[in-house]
Amino acid sequence: MPATRPTPKPPAIRAGWVLACAVLVLVGVAYLAFELGRVRGGYSFIDAAGQRAELMGQVAGLQDDNEGLRRQVAVLETAREVDREAYDQVEANLGDLQARIQAQEEELAFYRGIVAPEDGAAGLKVQALELFPVDLEANVRFRLHLVLVQAVKHDRRVSGVVNLVVAGERDGVAVSYPLSELTEDEGFEKLAFSFRYFQDFQTELTLPDNFRPRRVEVQLRPSGRGAKLVERVFDWAVTPS
Repeated sequence: MPATRPTPKPPAIRAGWVLACAVLVLVGVAYLAFELGRVRGGYSFIDAAGQRAELMGQVAGLQDDNEGLRRQVAVLETAREVDREAYDQVEANLGDLQARIQAQEEELAFYRGIVAPEDGAAGLKVQALELFPVDLEANVRFRLHLVLVQAVKHDRRVSGVVNLVVAGERDGVAVSYPLSELTEDEGFEKLAFSFRYFQDFQTELTLPDNFRPRRVEVQLRPSGRGAKLVERVFDWAVTPS
């Protein structure tokens, strides 16, 4: 059989291959020229790669340091919160302790007034009278606290009756109201006392309309032959609640 000759490629295809090869050669030459220019300018690909690796290592180290600093900040903030809570607790405990000390000092002063009063006088006394607001808006209701004591001598009980009057003005006229007209507590119509050391009373007062209180007059009438009347007057002064 006669030999088969290869089919020659069309001229257009051959021209395309030649053009592609030429382009690749030109690109290669251009890249080589670019690299040659960088080498002549002092650039080294190997050195650049090494510097890049070194910089990446530094970045990683800085990231680790940053993370460590974040942990330290978190620890410090936690410690600060713990210290603040501890300080608040100590401050609260200190306030409670001061309040207890003050209460104990007041209690001690009270008992000292019974056993050894400042004036040195013995017998039945009105130790204290306090008024506290109940209705701040209306300003007509108050809580009354009265304390009676028997100072120095306590060998026997002292008994009797308390007469209490609130004096003041109403519509420009001087007027007085006994305790029985100011309280709804039936047990306070007549305050009877009987004690050896001290006795206190508490009740709620409701003042009449347009009445302006000025003072509270307290009178103690002890029972028994020869018993002396005890009187004391207090200015109307309300203690803030």
